[in-house]
Amino acid sequence: MTTFIKFTVPDNRFIGFLLLAPIATSLCLLALTFVFLAVQPTLVLLFPSAKEGLDEAIMVLPVMQQIAGMSPIFGGLQYLLFGGVALWIYQQNNPITPWACALLLFAVNGAVTAAIYLFVDQEFGVLCLTLGSFFAPLWGLVFALFYKRFTRQGANL
Repeated sequence: MTTFIKFTVPDNRFIGFLLLAPIATSLCLLALTFVFLAVQPTLVLLFPSAKEGLDEAIMVLPVMQQIAGMSPIFGGLQYLLFGGVALWIYQQNNPITPWACALLLFAVNGAVTAAIYLFVDQEFGVLCLTLGSFFAPLWGLVFALFYKRFTRQGANL
């Protein structure tokens, strides 16, 4: 029994959603930090005992905003080269499901960062593993949600 893997050229929607997923995710994370900044004074008034913790959270927000804003730049190439190819091969043989895409990109991130850790630089490999373990599944999930939503909508028209 032989199994054949179908190979076709990815269409513009696939490539567009592949590029859109990290950008949309980062913009949503940035919007959440701005919402927290707007709600924080109200939370301090409602919960005066938590004022110190909320004030410390405000000090961490610029770092979180920088990480969320720079993640497509630092992880985007790895995501497009390795994650995009893995998603494309997966899409050729299976229906797109959000959790499968998230798990697939989590595994691809682990494999790529293991190679970075072993062959390039250990500190950079740890950084890629730490941040990539959060962003890679999130980008895979967002990609799958966009792809399923808008390809189904296009098929219904």
